[in-house]
Amino acid sequence: MRYSLSLFFFFFLCVCVYMRRGGNDLCPFINGCCLFFSFFTLDQVRMKHRLVVLQHGSHGTHRDLGCLARFLRALDSPPIVLEPQVNEGFRTDDGVVVCGARLAKEVVRFLSGLCSGESLGPATHMTPLVDGKKTVQLSFISHSMGGLIVREALPQLVREVQRHEGCLRVEWKVFCSIATPHGGTRHMDAFIRSYVGRLIGRVYSTAYHDMLLQSNVLTERLISAEHLASLGLFEHRLLISSMHDLLVPLMSSGFMLKPSQFCGMSPAAREEREMAMCASSEEEMHSKRHRIVKLTSEDWPHDHYPVERRIAEAMLEGAGAFDSILVDFSHVQKHCDDPHTRRTAEQLSHRALVCKEPICQMGLEEVFCFVSRWVANVLAACHC
Repeated sequence: MRYSLSLFFFFFLCVCVYMRRGGNDLCPFINGCCLFFSFFTLDQVRMKHRLVVLQHGSHGTHRDLGCLARFLRALDSPPIVLEPQVNEGFRTDDGVVVCGARLAKEVVRFLSGLCSGESLGPATHMTPLVDGKKTVQLSFISHSMGGLIVREALPQLVREVQRHEGCLRVEWKVFCSIATPHGGTRHMDAFIRSYVGRLIGRVYSTAYHDMLLQSNVLTERLISAEHLASLGLFEHRLLISSMHDLLVPLMSSGFMLKPSQFCGMSPAAREEREMAMCASSEEEMHSKRHRIVKLTSEDWPHDHYPVERRIAEAMLEGAGAFDSILVDFSHVQKHCDDPHTRRTAEQLSHRALVCKEPICQMGLEEVFCFVSRWVANVLAACHC
């Protein structure tokens, strides 16, 4: 459609020029059409490249975010979806720092292909800007530990983009973390998992060591000025969490406390507060999207989980506001007839947020995919 309009207005402009040379004055309408064509043509020249990078979590694969990738590719104007495989499986045990370096290298390699003009497949629509640069609208969507990997990779990416500033311009659009333990997993609800994780972290997995706050990666490195400045480049920062996540506490993934973590609150008040906070559909994810600019003592008392609070506070102050969305699957699961399936799905809500296996094997993708569909639509709106 756009190309047909372009040809039409090009022909129309030629007619206008011919009429002027013949001594005929152009009416205001024709002048307006000529201006419209000029802006239309300039918009074609300034067409941007939309790139979305998906990063899985601990011991995961690129297929973990397959549901989201399908929604992104099904958009009317689909972006390029990059699904790195450099940190798959047990490679995540190398820790946040090593995995972040691998991701940065992979994304830099992809961006370098843009600068050199390599073909990136049929989904690309890249043309040079009038100043000779190419523009990339860049977003990251990550699950679980993947959000920490992305945060570690960002400063390296920013430095590389600055090094290629003669041929590449990056617009940092959306940073979206889904069930990411920004404040660690020390207070996860699954006690046995926590105990085993600490043991494994001490003897084998650097990643567990990092996420259980047994290193300074989350408490110092990722909240350094350079890391936070890189995170602050994004126009939108989203946090998506699950109320019943057994692995990642809400305070860590969503910068909020559960109503049950407030002292002196009655059961009725807790239930009312949960209903006001939690979303169980795409519509509610939009309407209950909570903007967090800073932490107040009313929302998060200073003496409650002070280490995790300091991390969240540093991220808000150093990177800017975050939009936090809390999902509650307990109301969604009523569509399932099998009680065992409902209980299992609730226990696996950390995986259900992105429809990671075994959710699909259980036949529950249609029940939980509204989160991925909502994220894809948000990305589409931000990349327009």
